[in-house]
Amino acid sequence: MKLTNKQLVKCNETLKDFVCLIPRYLEVKDNDELYDMFLSRNRNPLFDLTNTKFWETGLSSNGAKVNGVKVVKDHYVPRKIAMGFIMEELSNNPEMSLTDFVSLCKKYASTVCLSEEEHSLITIRAKNTGKCNYEFYSECGIIIEGMDELVGNL
Repeated sequence: MKLTNKQLVKCNETLKDFVCLIPRYLEVKDNDELYDMFLSRNRNPLFDLTNTKFWETGLSSNGAKVNGVKVVKDHYVPRKIAMGFIMEELSNNPEMSLTDFVSLCKKYASTVCLSEEEHSLITIRAKNTGKCNYEFYSECGIIIEGMDELVGNL
């Protein structure tokens, strides 16, 4: 699957916005409270960007594969945490190409499918821990074939 021209423009605009945020990111990254506020405020563009099939990994939990189960998309790296990873990489490479930015977002802001029940478990377990959702999957009994390879690239 490829991004449409309209989606590429949206990615490019988001890249430009994020590059403009680099000075503020550098200013707050060593202050836990301000850093947390910065990531929370700026995570929504990732949701806007990653709301299409392009950002889906195609991976599903065994629970999501059961017939009749309601399935939801889970950002296995929460958008707030993904925003921190993306801003760190952008601050190290503010001239990043659009292609590299799309790859970076794909790496940190893609989704996997979970059952609604599994997603609720993860949300409760991971909230406010500063850890990624995928770190709680096995603890919650969630098995996703191919997940180890996916997160091994993070």
